[in-house]
Amino acid sequence: MGLRDVEFRDMELGDVEFRDMELGDTKLGDMKLRDMELRDTELGNMALEDMELEDMALENIALENIELEDMALENIAMEDMALEDIAMEDMALEDIALEDIALVNGNLDNENWIQASEPCDAPYFRKSFQVKKPDKASIAICGLGFYELFINGRKVNEECFIPVTSDYHPRDISNFLYPIKGTFTHRTYYDVYSIGEYLRDGYNTIAVALGNGWYNQKDRIVEGRQSFGEPRLTFHVRIIGEEDRIIVSDESVLWSRSEVTYNNLFFGEKHDLRLKQPGWQLPDFDDTDWENAAAVPPLETQLCPSDCPGDRMIRTLVPKLLYSDESRAIYDAGENISGWVVVNGVLKDGQTIKILHSDELSPTGELDFLSSGGDSQIQAVEYTGNGLQETVQPKFSWQAFRYFEVTGHRNVSGDSPFLCAVVHADVAQTSSFRCSNETLNWLYDAYIRTQLSNMHSGVPLDTPNRERLGYTGDGQLGCRTVMLTLDGKRLYRKWIRDVLDCQDQTSGRVQHTAPFQGGGGGPAAWGAAIVEVPYQYYVHYQDIDILKDSFGPMLHWFEYLESRSEDGLVSYGEPGGWCLGDWNTTQEILLPIPFVNTYFYIKALRTAAEIAEILGLPEEKKRLEETAEQKKEILVRHYYSEEENTFCGGVQAADAYAADLGLANAGMLDALNEKYAAMNEFDTGIFGTDILIRVLFQHGYAQTAYHLLTADGPCSFEAIRRAGGTTLWESFLDMKESKNHPMFGAVTRYLFSNLLGIQYCGKNEIRIRPAIVDGLDYAEGKITTIYGVIEVSYVKREKVIEFVIHCDERISPTLEYGGRVVPVSSGERIVVERI
Repeated sequence: MGLRDVEFRDMELGDVEFRDMELGDTKLGDMKLRDMELRDTELGNMALEDMELEDMALENIALENIELEDMALENIAMEDMALEDIAMEDMALEDIALEDIALVNGNLDNENWIQASEPCDAPYFRKSFQVKKPDKASIAICGLGFYELFINGRKVNEECFIPVTSDYHPRDISNFLYPIKGTFTHRTYYDVYSIGEYLRDGYNTIAVALGNGWYNQKDRIVEGRQSFGEPRLTFHVRIIGEEDRIIVSDESVLWSRSEVTYNNLFFGEKHDLRLKQPGWQLPDFDDTDWENAAAVPPLETQLCPSDCPGDRMIRTLVPKLLYSDESRAIYDAGENISGWVVVNGVLKDGQTIKILHSDELSPTGELDFLSSGGDSQIQAVEYTGNGLQETVQPKFSWQAFRYFEVTGHRNVSGDSPFLCAVVHADVAQTSSFRCSNETLNWLYDAYIRTQLSNMHSGVPLDTPNRERLGYTGDGQLGCRTVMLTLDGKRLYRKWIRDVLDCQDQTSGRVQHTAPFQGGGGGPAAWGAAIVEVPYQYYVHYQDIDILKDSFGPMLHWFEYLESRSEDGLVSYGEPGGWCLGDWNTTQEILLPIPFVNTYFYIKALRTAAEIAEILGLPEEKKRLEETAEQKKEILVRHYYSEEENTFCGGVQAADAYAADLGLANAGMLDALNEKYAAMNEFDTGIFGTDILIRVLFQHGYAQTAYHLLTADGPCSFEAIRRAGGTTLWESFLDMKESKNHPMFGAVTRYLFSNLLGIQYCGKNEIRIRPAIVDGLDYAEGKITTIYGVIEVSYVKREKVIEFVIHCDERISPTLEYGGRVVPVSSGERIVVERI
């Protein structure tokens, strides 16, 4: 049975059974549905309003793009359901059994916050209670900065570094090194778990360990004075059984100090294992020496349930011993990672081992801390032994490193006492790439490794060790590549909210990091995150609500840029602050800062005009397009030389910026191509590198783009590979800069969009337009879209090229090559003559 474009209102249906139904574009309003059974049914694009559903059994239902408003759901069993892109508003969910999906009926208010009764950076909390024959239960919990949750000794949360980081609530920002002022919005995330399986009849114990995280960050050498306060906890437990119960965090909760005597994101942790309290998570533990927690006031924040992936231990590596003597040992993890060293063995009572971490080794084989924060910010972890067999690792911090040094290692007994754990956000790799050029293979692998190790606690970072900040400039530059190669849907949905929260509600300014934790940048290249990231999110995931939520803030940001303009050019930022244009060029930055910032202003105006069209705002679209044209004329008037036929003298790919705005003529493009075809390295910064490669591909100079991507000069990706790099670097030349930095990796997407030719723009009709270049004999790769996977490969033969395209059935690919446009069936082999 298929029902489409149907509207049902004021109906009452009882004892009804629907099987094998497909309902699309259907509206159900003011209905009462009782004793219904739905099986093997697809519900798509439905709006359900003011409905009462009782005693329903729903099995094998696929719900997509459903809006549920003002509904009361009672006594409903939901099994084997897939819920995607569903907006649930003003709903009351009661007595619902959810199997194979997370329990969603947790509640958390802002009234039941507690903390240790005296300052403590890593307290334990426990709450014991009795319950009769528990059947179902859920807990909503927030422990700031990071928490671990146990029930009756079993760990509940597999993820770490949760709740995900945000700009939690207002704090004293008067001592920030970087000037900041304004009014911002704030939110704090909490998590919800189904815990019925953890409870038992009789006595039970909820136990929580807290650490500082970003909430109580106060030791960083730059912007270290940004603590929100001491660690704090709130939870709300609902139990359904023979006796229904509600349990909340209050002063009856007990607390004690843990064995973690120090924890800091930048400097590491110290554990005194002699202070461990075995069994502290269990009901029969003797807690008579513990103290009552202190109640603390509510936060000035919006509490939000989290749908953002936390971090997980992804894999482990066996490190290679490089050097050892009586006092220390130096190991190589084999690749640059984020995570930690796991120690497994017996540490003698009272003896301490110390683990130091670095990206690099000095020429003499010692740890070199220069690129990871310097000697004043060393990532260190210490364990003081208790004479027992232990497996220990950090709880509330990650380290980023390739090499580590252990002092006191002779005190650890065991065959393999050290392992390296790779830890980052639980984000799946959804792409692959291989070709006949090893530099490009390395670029893809290094980018994926770099990007993943820079995704922590819900934020895409610039570095996983030295700064650990969600720079908006880096984020807007790289978001499209992330969404093309990784499953960034949930993480970037959250990070867009961070960007919006960090916008000054008065001026419209967007901060340089989101959540804001210090850091410099520029008004347009960094602030453009408020336009580019929501737009790319819509393109890749077709979520129009993101655009609706962000469009007003975009317009407000444009007002801010006008307030920072002179003679029509975006020329300055905040007084006393940074005003960057391009960044980290291989030599002195020569591009005028107003030129770069006004370029990003124009790009953002044009993107916002597209968004206005998507949202059905034709007048706004027209206004934005007119403003963009006016700004282009101003850019030409200030920076174009008709005599030289170039912008800004052609320095550092200035003409590529102009071409990207449609301001370049054929002669300028040819000169740009000739210039870089003769070079064997980049001379561009983080933005110019991406723009240059894109412009060369788009204007028919694919061979030069390929030449730059595979160049082996000093400022090239091949130079990093030959230097032994396993991740991308912050700088091609400056060895003191970060060795794990994804910003130059934005160009990785051109391996897919141009060399493989997968032109994905959010639609299921995908054009395959490969740029076939000399020097590349074969290439293959895949991406995953919301419509499924598409995989492209080609091999050059003597006179022909063989293409093979595999895709899911919802994708309609078309191959365009050599003037031919060929519809393709999945798995079809297409042979064409080489051009």
